[in-house]
Amino acid sequence: MSDRRTYHLDLLRETQHRLINAQKLEPSAIEDSILHQFDELITQLEQQDTAAYDTGQHLFSHIALHQPQLMPALDRALFWLFGGECLHCLTDEEIERFQHLDDMAAEAENEGKTYDYRAAGRSLH
Repeated sequence: MSDRRTYHLDLLRETQHRLINAQKLEPSAIEDSILHQFDELITQLEQQDTAAYDTGQHLFSHIALHQPQLMPALDRALFWLFGGECLHCLTDEEIERFQHLDDMAAEAENEGKTYDYRAAGRSLH
């Protein structure tokens, strides 16, 4: 599994964990179906199913539109990963920074170097 995929799977699991903890505190705040969709999405990405990108885009767009109170729990890099409608949730500045990080990752890969996605993601904050 690529470092990039591992990084995004870790972000999804961390996000899912935050949502589970929030649901424990306020059961009515997060529907079980949202958590189930996270399970499905994680499984799809683990299996390298290309449908994961459509699933993720749908899930994150749905949350942004219908449950905006959950937005602080969602990592911004996941909106970039899933693209499409999710990009409407990012500012122009965030899009530029994510594009810059992708360019840096591609450059490192071309040079045969390791790229630390986690450290690069932290540099956004």
